[in-house]
Amino acid sequence: MNLWLGLHLLLAGLLLSGAAPTPEECRPLITPLSLADPTVMYGRTNLMLGYTDTEILNNILRKTQSLWSTISQSPSSPNTHILFQHNRINGTCLLSKVNLTIDGNTGSSSHLNITSVVQMLPGLEGFLVFSIESTIRDLDKIVRMVNIVGDDTAEELNVRALYLMARETTLKDSDREHFRKQASCLGFSREPDFTHNPDNGASPFEPVGSKCEDV
Repeated sequence: MNLWLGLHLLLAGLLLSGAAPTPEECRPLITPLSLADPTVMYGRTNLMLGYTDTEILNNILRKTQSLWSTISQSPSSPNTHILFQHNRINGTCLLSKVNLTIDGNTGSSSHLNITSVVQMLPGLEGFLVFSIESTIRDLDKIVRMVNIVGDDTAEELNVRALYLMARETTLKDSDREHFRKQASCLGFSREPDFTHNPDNGASPFEPVGSKCEDV
């Protein structure tokens, strides 16, 4: 094969592999899953990759050392589930307990002046992908809690987020690529705002030298 032709085909292949997914390719990647069986979300998962579409929230994600959560059935109602979320952000450990109400393929919650709607997208085995739309009020309170300086002083923010949660703490290239395609379909074409760092502390998904504050 002619050398120049070979190089041309190689370059074309590289460009195609990095191209944005087509609408037809996106449809199965971002169609929300049914939550008729919410137990698929139960147990502990660890944040591996994450995006938001608002700069101050991006800053918070970039300052996040670890985030893990557990979901379980609430004894009060079959449609209500309890989400415990553990965050270590900018050296501050925060623990929150949120009631998650399921209706069809959507979960909803309200906590700390944050109202969220959550949908689960198709994920590879061992992973959960959450697409979240939130309305945040009194953001200054949250920012002060984690000692982050931001210029966004809006009284109310509408935010989109995309999280890849894992049962384990490892991420293969194929897992990353699948999530990257989903993110691209949803308008996130950059590198993630949060990437799990396995060297982050002696135990990256546990508080290190600090007691969690309830929020």
